Amino acid sequence: MKNTTAREATTRLQALLVKDKVQAPEGFTDILKSDLMRLLNDYFELSGGVCVDIKLTEASDFDIHISAKAHRIKTFYCSK
Repeated sequence: MKNTTAREATTRLQALLVKDKVQAPEGFTDILKSDLMRLLNDYFELSGGVCVDIKLTEASDFDIHISAKAHRIKTFYCSK
């Protein structure tokens, strides 16, 4: 039980540090997800939402993971 509580506290602290370092306004992640959804919908038939996970690394960089699932790639033509 003690290890679980310590892990949860660590996770919460990391999330706070990321938010503090980014100084992102409230709703930043929601806006980012919405923008990514619109972009990916131009190229794919998505089967669900977009997941975004931002973590602060030990080097104080951001590790950003974006995932989404799609049924298929949309057909489009490029003129060269």
